[in-house]
Amino acid sequence: MSRKDFITRVLYLTPTAGLWQMRYIYRFISAVCPPAQSKIWAGKLKQGDVIFSNHPEFGGTHLPDINVITPAFNGNNIIFYVASRAHHALPGSMPPHSKELFQEGAAIKSEKLVSGGIFNEELVTHLLYHQPAQYPGCSCTKCLANNINDLKAQIAANQKRINHISMLIKEYGKGTAQFYMNNIQDNAELSVRRLLKSVSKKLVGQILWLSTTGMMEAQFV
Repeated sequence: MSRKDFITRVLYLTPTAGLWQMRYIYRFISAVCPPAQSKIWAGKLKQGDVIFSNHPEFGGTHLPDINVITPAFNGNNIIFYVASRAHHALPGSMPPHSKELFQEGAAIKSEKLVSGGIFNEELVTHLLYHQPAQYPGCSCTKCLANNINDLKAQIAANQKRINHISMLIKEYGKGTAQFYMNNIQDNAELSVRRLLKSVSKKLVGQILWLSTTGMMEAQFV
């Protein structure tokens, strides 16, 4: 994965509420598995399915960051999701004069990366290699083999976390596991609230210059 830029083991108790274990880049945490994904695939996912996406409309930041999302089942019901995001090398062209999203490279809204345990290499090749190059002046990924291997690594990371959480639920029960996961979320919220209150008392303000079509002055207090 390019630059070791990745988030691993993001556990979603629901499509909108998650627990994260990550190294850095905290702006990513709210975007890995947005509600849009669960709405698109409602009732369509089965055991062994994995979806992936990098499109801004579906929680993406920029196109090199690809989200891999794996549902965990209890019988026929999804009980939680695990997701990972990784920065992939060269998913397409990134010219500075881009005006349209397709000029930036492969834009994947939401597709099945794995179906019934079978990795869809043909689809990945089409989305990362053939599709981006069909537009004039645009290019495809130059590291397809690396992209495929990194996607498989994300799938494996997701599955390992599913195995761990499933063992936890089996030993203590879903209710107990859910209780402590909710407590982790509550504690995180309180910690952030305390931090923001502390910072707000120290922050006076600063003049920053923002460049758009011209120059403008903005004061952040």
